[in-house]
Amino acid sequence: MNIITKNSNETLGQFFEIANGQYNYKEADHRYGFQLNDFTTARLSVKGVQSDYYSFNDDEWNNYNVAFRTDYIEDDQFLTFQLGGYHTKSEHSSWYTYDFLDQPLHPLYPDTAIVANPSLLKDYSRGVYSSLNFGKTLDDTQYKGSFWIDNNSRTEPTANGQYSTVNGDLLMIKQRNEQNELTMGIGARYTRLKIPTAKANYYTGMQPYQRLAYERVQREQIYNVFSQLETQLTDKLTSSLGVKVEHFTRNDTTELQPQLRLHYKVTDDHQLWTGIGRAVVTPSAVDSTTDMFVLGNAIASIPNCDLSQHPSCVGMYPAMNYTAGNKDMDNESVVTWDAGYRGKITDTFSLDATVFYSEYDNLRMIDDGRWICTYGYCEDGTTLPGGTAIFRNSYSDNLTAQSYGAELALFWQPSEAINFNTSYSFIDTQAECDSRYRTCDTYLNGGYKALYDHQPNHYGSIQMMWTLNPQWQIDWWLKHKGSVSSSLEYYEAPAITTLDLRVAWQQKHSWPLVELVVDGLGSSTYEDMPNKAPLEETVFMRLSWTTL
Repeated sequence: MNIITKNSNETLGQFFEIANGQYNYKEADHRYGFQLNDFTTARLSVKGVQSDYYSFNDDEWNNYNVAFRTDYIEDDQFLTFQLGGYHTKSEHSSWYTYDFLDQPLHPLYPDTAIVANPSLLKDYSRGVYSSLNFGKTLDDTQYKGSFWIDNNSRTEPTANGQYSTVNGDLLMIKQRNEQNELTMGIGARYTRLKIPTAKANYYTGMQPYQRLAYERVQREQIYNVFSQLETQLTDKLTSSLGVKVEHFTRNDTTELQPQLRLHYKVTDDHQLWTGIGRAVVTPSAVDSTTDMFVLGNAIASIPNCDLSQHPSCVGMYPAMNYTAGNKDMDNESVVTWDAGYRGKITDTFSLDATVFYSEYDNLRMIDDGRWICTYGYCEDGTTLPGGTAIFRNSYSDNLTAQSYGAELALFWQPSEAINFNTSYSFIDTQAECDSRYRTCDTYLNGGYKALYDHQPNHYGSIQMMWTLNPQWQIDWWLKHKGSVSSSLEYYEAPAITTLDLRVAWQQKHSWPLVELVVDGLGSSTYEDMPNKAPLEETVFMRLSWTTL
């Protein structure tokens, strides 16, 4: 992912924006861009957003951020400095914490050993960041560098912690001769994580789910070197051969990530390309050095129960699903081959087509697991309050997958006032894992293979942007996602088609721009994915004004 923001010399002057809509949505934004001297510009921006976290309740969500950027550009050199920070807060009223009572179980009603306490979850996410990018050209060689620092924290139970990262990259691009351009670079990243560990009174005030670590402070480094040679083989054929070597101290592994690409220019308006490459997922603390705890219940027979006193002699005991991190997994990787065509058919119509095939290895799943504590007694000889049962499993890398598909994008501009962007994707994914694991196929035990197998195959969209006259604009975006059918009801999902609409009015350039935006026009409540938060039609108004 590469996010590029505008240079500050492109955003001079004042910019104001306010918006208001359904579900308590409010937004205010101000940006000020200014000239420092002939070569340097800067901008300062502040933004605040408030809304309900979900459309179906009034849980509050707020976000505030401030950012500064300055750019220096002179002849063959540039420098960009950025500094910013953000604060996000969400509140969730339908929340409970739990106390496990350290007392003998009621002989007939073991579920009374746990007490649910209504609570308010306040999730805070805060961070500050700074970056420095620079570049200079000397003769036939470009030198570029990038350094950034990020420090953020989160209180949400599955991501609770503090995270600090320092990253640096240096790049050299040299024109060796008329046919060859060589790129070389090095990079390093240092990360420090501070993750909560289990508290002494762990069974009091428990969250319904939480991620914890045995090692509170964790440090890791990533080092890489890379090189790429781009060669003009003929007047029409260009090749690009590159390789990146990356070392991860988290699991002491070194990965080779090569890439080869060919580009053939049939004519100025028609081009063909193909390539193959390997990429690796950076190892994470989430599945290697942290553990996930989820509270639940276990139904079991009541020992020494008299059927005359209890209708079934079966009780519900407090239980915990404990998923342990695994340091011994190989890194997730993918090898992808793709090929495509890009062409300008007429002056107003062009298309882009791609086919691809990918092989994924060492994908994460959860092993079968086992009960390590029952009726409050654990296999290591310890006892737990409330007759608690614990089911333990761990992450593993026994899942592989294959994915293939095609993508088609069309652009048509029948007149200067209107254009259409249309896209269609077909993607099919099939997963495989060791048949010894029940979690390969059964949702109740994880269902990780089924999770990959049951994904929509068809995605499509049509976007229209129409300037009716100098004052009025109408944009709409029709999106479709195909259905999923399965013998397992959990994975079944209907097709979803939504229409987003934007109507804008601006009397002239110096006047404010007024916009009416409707997401999911006419849509009844739907879920983007099974068992996710429901979505529905959302309407808001936005007013923005730019002064130069």
